Amino acid sequence: MAVRGYHLGCPGWALKAWVGKLFPAGTRSTEFLERYAEVFNTVEGNTTFYALPPAETVVRWRASVPAGFRFCFKFPRAVTHEGPLRADCPAIGDFFRCIAPLADRIGTLFLQLPPHVGPAELPALDALLASLSRDFTYAVEPRHPAFFDGGAAEHDLDALLAARGVDRVIMDTRGIQSSTSLRFAEVRGRKPSLPVVMRATASQPLVRFVPHEDWAASLPFVAAWPAQIAHWIGAGIRPYFFMHSPDDIDAPENAYRFHALVREHADVGELPPWPGTPRQRELF
Repeated sequence: MAVRGYHLGCPGWALKAWVGKLFPAGTRSTEFLERYAEVFNTVEGNTTFYALPPAETVVRWRASVPAGFRFCFKFPRAVTHEGPLRADCPAIGDFFRCIAPLADRIGTLFLQLPPHVGPAELPALDALLASLSRDFTYAVEPRHPAFFDGGAAEHDLDALLAARGVDRVIMDTRGIQSSTSLRFAEVRGRKPSLPVVMRATASQPLVRFVPHEDWAASLPFVAAWPAQIAHWIGAGIRPYFFMHSPDDIDAPENAYRFHALVREHADVGELPPWPGTPRQRELF
């Protein structure tokens, strides 16, 4: 893989709309992950939030990627959204058993907290994190406004995460939130609109970036990220950066554009030539 110094990927790998673009024309669905892993070195795995895949599927995933590739899976919603946070939630064990065949190809596993999980739940979050296997690294995505206002709750959360060696997921939706497109109104409604905290609490900060549907309109929001990625790399921190698009169709093209910007600040390697025909005339 050509990317080095940080992890770069997209949300998932199985979009049929990527055939002819990220995937060469004629690529079969059974080849999607293998082709994806020839370009990117990580993937944001959101499917485990909704349902766990069969064991044979997980084994097939492992065989489809090189040793340096990393899967970053989201904990099931049964752990974070269906009831209070509990260290003894049975879904935690199910999750670890499910991903066990991937072993050393697991990157950061992350918990996405619902907006109602706030300062009062910090002790429960701490207990849950303390119970997790030390074989993996973790990140937490907060969505309660109190964790973004610079006050005591935000300080307490960051201190808790730092003490546990857990990263903070940084969700940057400023691009999509600046859009006025009716086509993506439902997407805007599902994404949080919260301040962006460019702060690492451990050694592998995880960034999820959702841009405007027009890449040019996203440039004011993406502008600070390449230098931040370079700064983290220089400090011995290896970040994850997941590039989205409102419907994820343009996510790979956006990731190529982003990597070109990071290369202006750090020696992070070069992505392979674009495999297919870009959807937009100016890819770079």
